[in-house]
Amino acid sequence: MARELQMIPVATLANGHAFALGVHTLRGVADGPCLGVVAGTHGDEPLTVETVRRLLDELEALPLRGQVRAIACTNPYALQALTRNTPVDMANLNRVFPGDPDGTFSEQLAHAIWAQVGSCDYLIDFHGSGNDSTVDYVYMHGALELARAFGCEILRDAPAHPGSLSKIATDAGIPTLVSELGGGQQRNTHYLRKGIRGGLNVLKHVGMLDGEPELPARQTIVEEIVTIAPHHGGLMVSDFDANDLLRSVPAGTELARIYNPSTLEELEILTAPFDESIFVLLRERFSTVDVGDYSFMIANGATGRPV
Repeated sequence: MARELQMIPVATLANGHAFALGVHTLRGVADGPCLGVVAGTHGDEPLTVETVRRLLDELEALPLRGQVRAIACTNPYALQALTRNTPVDMANLNRVFPGDPDGTFSEQLAHAIWAQVGSCDYLIDFHGSGNDSTVDYVYMHGALELARAFGCEILRDAPAHPGSLSKIATDAGIPTLVSELGGGQQRNTHYLRKGIRGGLNVLKHVGMLDGEPELPARQTIVEEIVTIAPHHGGLMVSDFDANDLLRSVPAGTELARIYNPSTLEELEILTAPFDESIFVLLRERFSTVDVGDYSFMIANGATGRPV
């Protein structure tokens, strides 16, 4: 097994920093496909970076066939600030692909990322849920068998966002999955293990590692996931937390109450929308929220179909 790190020059910033993109390559003991692995696109998703670090460390001891090309942190400035958008230009990096070598910093960065992974045979794009909430599902983007092999219980069937890495990768014919795991500093160890297992599962599925993927007893494809967001900001108090992810509750179940922090007046009650409402994103039992903040994401289990 050979492992190398290349620092790909992108641009010099106003502070004099010559920014370069770190690209890790693992070359296996035999020929095989190339798997691209990307993480840290949003700086408020640090768990994704640690997931890739640990995945690469595990792979060094395994008889890999083919090549893994990994960018563990695509957006270091955003990671430093723990922000979703790139602080240099305030752009969402995952909405400017394929980028532009003559564009803004984020566009130049997207161009450099795509130049590294656009020739891969498969792609895993690791994401999470930011600073305030925790998430658990995977986007399949038409690559059903690849997404199923990753090993999440909920597979979301939805088009890729315009300007996202997954959109241009699928348009280029690269089977791609987007992992949405963890966040909010809840159950970090659990989601690290799940993400690493998912990466190993994919490598087994495409023949780059020996063995069969470790799959859950039940996997469901869902087409409808809604975001529950408050109309009023304040203190959000809930009876649910990350331990309830993948649990279902009936329509009308009270999810949380929003209180005015000054008057302590109850402003709003958030409720479950579907007969089989499956939690795929949750906050902690107590948090502050603003108008429109992601508070819950609920999948419609009644219309889901088993894999």
